[in-house]
Amino acid sequence: MSVEPGGPTPLFRWDGAYWGFVQDGQVYDRYGRHVGWLEARSGSGADVYHASGRFLGELHDRHYVLRSVLRAEPIHRAERPPVPRTTPPAPVPDRGPRPPVEGRSDALPWPLVPPLPPRP
Repeated sequence: MSVEPGGPTPLFRWDGAYWGFVQDGQVYDRYGRHVGWLEARSGSGADVYHASGRFLGELHDRHYVLRSVLRAEPIHRAERPPVPRTTPPAPVPDRGPRPPVEGRSDALPWPLVPPLPPRP
């Protein structure tokens, strides 16, 4: 999976499990379901919002979404319609777990519920 601008950038949980990817400012889970979007933060970095408009956390090191216990919850955003994606990129291997960061927690929902199989 590419980490080039415009190409999919993998997202991992802090424990190293492959979770999904970001592409064109949109967040997808490992199954290719639209989960949310990135929003540029003043200064540098990006905030991650769920499709429902609720704040998930901050993009950290391009591949993780963490939530700071010290940061106040930003204003809830308007819900956004899902952005379809037909085929997710091939999953990348899990990474090793990262050491805990004081005052931050993993913000990506886990476990991910697999999609329902197609109806016959």
